[in-house]
Amino acid sequence: MSGQDQSGGAGTRWIVVAGLIVLLGIGGCCCGGFVMASSLGGSIQAAAQADAQAGGAGGNQLRPDASVPAQYFGYVRAAGVLCPSIGPADIAAQLDLESSWNPNAYTDIGEVPAKGIAQFTDATWQTWGYDYDHNGVSSPYDPGDAILAQGHLMCDLVAWAETQVAAGRLVGNPLDLAWAAYFAGRGGILAAGGVPSSGLAHDYPQQIRSRLPKYAVDTGGDGLPGGDSGIPAGYTLPSDAQQAAAVSFALAQLGKPYVFGAEGPDSYDCSGLMMRAWEHAGVRIPRVTGDQVRTGVAIAGPDVMQAGDLILIPGSNGSMKRPGHVGMYIGRGGDGRQYLVQAPHTGDVVKITPVATFKPVAAIRRPLTR
Repeated sequence: MSGQDQSGGAGTRWIVVAGLIVLLGIGGCCCGGFVMASSLGGSIQAAAQADAQAGGAGGNQLRPDASVPAQYFGYVRAAGVLCPSIGPADIAAQLDLESSWNPNAYTDIGEVPAKGIAQFTDATWQTWGYDYDHNGVSSPYDPGDAILAQGHLMCDLVAWAETQVAAGRLVGNPLDLAWAAYFAGRGGILAAGGVPSSGLAHDYPQQIRSRLPKYAVDTGGDGLPGGDSGIPAGYTLPSDAQQAAAVSFALAQLGKPYVFGAEGPDSYDCSGLMMRAWEHAGVRIPRVTGDQVRTGVAIAGPDVMQAGDLILIPGSNGSMKRPGHVGMYIGRGGDGRQYLVQAPHTGDVVKITPVATFKPVAAIRRPLTR
């Protein structure tokens, strides 16, 4: 619910709108992209497939079978190309949470009413609202206007969050911070120093992430070929009780399928498995690799790893600075080789892999265990 964020101004909006016209003006007026994407037979799947193959600069792309209502697909796709950090699948998952795609949604919980498919308040709409679909009406109840306004606001919020993190005023994943600020306003997030530790604003980013598998192309895989999968001969659990608890939980999940966004108990993605394993050991770590790469303390290299350490690599959607895949070091087998447990990618299962094949290593982190 965008009910408390009123920053920004008309000058900024006009600059972005002009850029949007250029982006969508291929083949006709700026509305032509919307009409073509949402009305021609088969074009939704084709457009989503093209987006998925092209990839994004950071935002999540739509899967070809994403359940985006046809009449809104073009708007979602347009809102998802306004900045590198927000993809169309991120827009879709947020709309799913905000209104379940209801253009007439109205929420009044005793504070400021929120309106329309993207749940804007009147005050926030004054800053971010615009007749983006050029039908002569600017309204939060007009999906063409509201979805594009959501995209502009979210891009601004991510940029704001990145600045605040760099300045040391906020801690956390910038996208999660932006989502929380969309719900609660920037002031509330600054006051908390990050995503609040409890309450609706705390839950909001995770509720969006829980919806992402419905809309997003799976980009959580390790990008590596399959390897060994069973527990190595001669392997024994670490003697440290807390490390053993984390590792044994992860090993108990062997054979369960990888599912993007899953946190168990029947399936996992890479970071979801790490979070649940350390949770079982009584240690809370962040949910996503972008935050797990900063959790605990840095470890100098593979030779000084301990069981339970997180090993992060770029994977298929990250980089050395922003790794996109993670596994857990479990120790050495009877053959003397180092091994890790991971949830690799769609179509694969939780498995054990030699550390030597898990590269290039971007970071090794040890959750604070005491």
